[in-house]
Amino acid sequence: MWICFKAAIPEPPHLKIGDDTIERHEIKARQKAFKSGDIRRYKLLCDKVTSLVSNAKKNYYQLKAEGTRETNPAKWYKTIFELAAANDCNSQPPADAAELAERLQQSFTKPWQNANPTEIPDVGEIELLLKNDTSPPLPSIGQIKATLKHLNPRKATGSDEIPPWLLKRYHEELAPVIHNIICSSISQAKYPTPLVTPVPKIYPPNDMDNDFRQISVLPQLAKVLESIQLKLNKGDLKIKDNQHAFTHGRSTVSALASITQNWFNKTENSRDGRM
Repeated sequence: MWICFKAAIPEPPHLKIGDDTIERHEIKARQKAFKSGDIRRYKLLCDKVTSLVSNAKKNYYQLKAEGTRETNPAKWYKTIFELAAANDCNSQPPADAAELAERLQQSFTKPWQNANPTEIPDVGEIELLLKNDTSPPLPSIGQIKATLKHLNPRKATGSDEIPPWLLKRYHEELAPVIHNIICSSISQAKYPTPLVTPVPKIYPPNDMDNDFRQISVLPQLAKVLESIQLKLNKGDLKIKDNQHAFTHGRSTVSALASITQNWFNKTENSRDGRM
């Protein structure tokens, strides 16, 4: 598990004043344009949001700090620091990045410290159980293309910074390249590792164990690989007939119907039940 860091910047005060609804609406529209791949609209909204933020900061300064530079310097400096999202120069310097990452990893993995490790058998011990053809099943370019085409473009971008809308829109062109990557990954048993980002729940965080939320976003190619692996190996999975979760065509409704039918058979549709 890799740990990456995300700067925790407090919400700018300019978002709390002025025409708050319009500013937030424009910011959401800008993000929506980026996720959908509408670059032209995204750039226009970027310029518009930048202008709105600049005007809001100016209005906030005039309202809160313009007349306090001489009369109340402490309040004036505090307002400027809030507008610039600056750090306090008198605060303690941050800890070493490697040491901090190690402490966060220990905190995140603490719930599993007492768990029994998974025992991976040696290949020699199970060699007799393997089929004659031990090469793993590999997907075709058509399967890759179909999986890319059905990606959800509104999902979050992973650590590879490749948005899903890009893979979906150019699935025809990217399918051969991604096919080579996925086939190599399956053949070499090498899989992407998610980056875990510690995002503070409060600012500033004080408790290493309780004030951080673990955000783990897989790369989109890892999700494609998961989907392909499920399709290739689903035939070898022995799923019980009474399993309704995570199976195609079943849901909580089918589970409830099955339980109710069994109950009816035992209580109403049998001689012992009627007695």
